[in-house]
Amino acid sequence: MVDILTGKCYPTIMAKYSDSKEKTLLAAAKLFCRQGYHGTALQDILAASGAPRGSLYFHFPRGKEEIAEGAVAIGENVVRGFIAHVAGTSRTAEAFVINLARGMAANLEASDFREGCPLATTALEIATDSETIGKATREAFAGWEREIEQALVRFGVDGKQAAAAATAILSQVEGALLLARTYRSLEPMRRAEEALRLLVKPNRGRRGGQSRRD
Repeated sequence: MVDILTGKCYPTIMAKYSDSKEKTLLAAAKLFCRQGYHGTALQDILAASGAPRGSLYFHFPRGKEEIAEGAVAIGENVVRGFIAHVAGTSRTAEAFVINLARGMAANLEASDFREGCPLATTALEIATDSETIGKATREAFAGWEREIEQALVRFGVDGKQAAAAATAILSQVEGALLLARTYRSLEPMRRAEEALRLLVKPNRGRRGGQSRRD
């Protein structure tokens, strides 16, 4: 099982989340993922983190929006670390994308289909209303794309193809996570695997005598 949000497989990434500020951000990240920004009250975050109310206003003078910005940063960092970990433990581009999808699927199933992408719910709900959160989510998704692209290049995928494939891979995984969470079934993730394989399949080109279809 890969628990992305609690980072159980990434102790080096999550070790720094030990004081009340970081515990508050981690609790907020999980709550925003599960029930959305508007569906999460400050009291919910306090209860989940165990932090005293006074620390909330001390660490986050701009309130809930500032908490959300920090929570997005945590989600970005943990998922980027997850991508790098999968890339480092995979032998081929095909194995990389399949392991990426299966790790995400395992986390979703372990959360009883309550936690898909750590940022998707927040991005869809509030990013267009808050420039601060919008900027944070845009940069996070872009960072994941770059991490995937860099992994593909290391596996020998052509640079131009790798950039396009990275966007398509992230889109495919994000969409499949949404469907799987909605259907409460991993079948969309399983079906997405074939599409992911095609995205990184080597382009062997056309045979010299093969005719083109109009």
